[in-house]
Amino acid sequence: MDALLSVNWIALLVLMIALLMFKVLNRLAYKINWTFVILISMVMGAVIGIVFASENNSYLTWLGLIGDIYVNLITALVAPVILVSVISGLIALNDKEKMKRIGTKSVFWLMISSVIAVVITILFGMATHIGNGAGAVFSDIASVTDTTLSAYEEMGTSLDKIILSLFPTNIVGDLAADNIVAIIIIAVAIAVAYVNVATDEGEGKVKAFKDFVEAFKKIIFHVLTFVIDLTPYAVLCLTAVSASQLLSDKDALVQLVILVGLIYIVCLIQTYGVNALLLKFGAKVSPLKFFKKTFDAQATAFTTQSSVGTLPITIDRLIRKVGVDEEVANFSAPLGTTIGMAGCTCIWPILLAMFYINATGQNWSASQYLVMCFMCLVLSLGSAGMPGIGVVTAVSLFSAVNLPIAAVVLLIPINNITDMVRTLTNVVGASVTATVVARNTDLLDDEVFEKEEMTQKKEGQA
Repeated sequence: MDALLSVNWIALLVLMIALLMFKVLNRLAYKINWTFVILISMVMGAVIGIVFASENNSYLTWLGLIGDIYVNLITALVAPVILVSVISGLIALNDKEKMKRIGTKSVFWLMISSVIAVVITILFGMATHIGNGAGAVFSDIASVTDTTLSAYEEMGTSLDKIILSLFPTNIVGDLAADNIVAIIIIAVAIAVAYVNVATDEGEGKVKAFKDFVEAFKKIIFHVLTFVIDLTPYAVLCLTAVSASQLLSDKDALVQLVILVGLIYIVCLIQTYGVNALLLKFGAKVSPLKFFKKTFDAQATAFTTQSSVGTLPITIDRLIRKVGVDEEVANFSAPLGTTIGMAGCTCIWPILLAMFYINATGQNWSASQYLVMCFMCLVLSLGSAGMPGIGVVTAVSLFSAVNLPIAAVVLLIPINNITDMVRTLTNVVGASVTATVVARNTDLLDDEVFEKEEMTQKKEGQA
């Protein structure tokens, strides 16, 4: 009897409801566009999360488990997908000048996106006077213990550490840790070595390696297809958990709701406003079609809160739906998780800093704001592969411009709530960059882009 009483029956009921919804989603996948299946799964998840919201999400235990399993599966594919994709793409180029051109353009457009994000954030922060009258938020700043403070200080990243983190230290360790910067450098080095040997000694000497890479790539992307099929079900579970967390945290965020709202507004302007202009004038494609074709990657980014974890889906959609050539997609998209990341390295830390500056009545000069903007751009060059990237960049910026790190600690409660939209901004920015680079290098297939989507089942995806 005690064992029966200890069972969380409501959690089991929620699981049964979710399983029934899974069945509905599976049937819908045969009848309607895949994009709408994802959208419906998000709505279903939000309803479950709101109806069954509870302390510590105790009623959503099983849904959280399903969502975490999906995130783990996607994350497990990140390192092999990036490694084999970058090597395969650069080997296919077989041209060091072409490699250099794609790499240079990718970095250029990622940094352009970051600069625009910084400017928009500063303008919105100044126009709204974000933080004015919010001094009460930092009334307990003195209560932050030395132990807690030192722990966050260690998360700060100096310029020398940023540069050092760009280079691999252990190939196996970097692959295991999903250190994207290191993986890309390793892959580029292998590809360049392949091209050199093929040029100097003949391609026959290294053909076996190329065949192995292509075979492994085919296998790993087949596995990826299986995981992508699970996306609607995972999105439902992850959205339910996120919706429940939003409700449970609302009392703690009363004084921060304006800050949260502004972060969402600026991120969405960057995501769908700035990127729409880049797509229209830089890639010369329809922004609406692009956003529709990459919607499942956007939904995955929003719900998993992981740019790196979303990467396999991002690459797949860029190639198969948008028409970006594999050479560009396999290089630019992963690079977008190491450089740029406007949501986490530009918008988020700047608004936190401005919130604190205004809340405490400080009057900053234009030169001080310029230094802050420059530091954000520096941070955007080497923040990939770090756990809790949003906290890391905020701590790093506060430290660089002599603001108290204790203030970041007090703003941590809104980190997870805003991480959803920040990750969305990061992923869309990387996808748009890949598309613009593909257009500028004549590697964008307009026929693929203009092709109307069929239902997911007709495509053989689910």
